Amino acid sequence: RMSSRKVHAVIFDLDGTLADTFPLIVAAWNAAITPHTGKTYSDADVISRFGIPDPQMIRRELADAAGEQAVAVYHDNYLRRHAEFVKPFDGVTELLTELRRRKVPLGVMTGKGRRSAEITFDALGWRDFFGAIVTGEDVTAQKPDPAGPLAVARALNVAPHDCAFVGDSPADIGAGKAAQMVTVAAGWHPVYLDEIRRMEPDVWAETPLDILRLV
Repeated sequence: RMSSRKVHAVIFDLDGTLADTFPLIVAAWNAAITPHTGKTYSDADVISRFGIPDPQMIRRELADAAGEQAVAVYHDNYLRRHAEFVKPFDGVTELLTELRRRKVPLGVMTGKGRRSAEITFDALGWRDFFGAIVTGEDVTAQKPDPAGPLAVARALNVAPHDCAFVGDSPADIGAGKAAQMVTVAAGWHPVYLDEIRRMEPDVWAETPLDILRLV
């Protein structure tokens, strides 16, 4: 299903939308948290804690010095093990390359922290694709609040109504709707599919390259 609205800029979520980072986040979380709690956390355990930047997720779990130490261990693991765990979803790099060739302004609004976001952009060689990158640490209200996507639209100098917001989670679709953007479900990531279907995004993209039809 495609939207009748033409878009002039595309804003992406990062985790679960552009790259399959969930396995790395879970591995780095366990490396950081398990020594303090003695507990091994499942994918579902960690995913259920999403919604705030990763350093805040850790500090919410562990107080004071233990929390700060765990944040450092988390970032160390996130950097060191990135190549082992993370790759772009099939078609994403081709999509970004073609959108850039068409001179479509591109941005990212991710709920994760700035440090881990930058590690991923550097590791995947994507930093130059995006005119604006806003992280969960750059906004006071997290998705589904529209503050993040709206900040990206402002930085790209494109009206929110002329932007598409592409994401894989209920928070992404909620934020895009609240920002009055064309909401695009990243249908290639299976974790939240049933939940986002119920939210009726404007566009259901089965593959990243489907997004080219919007611009």
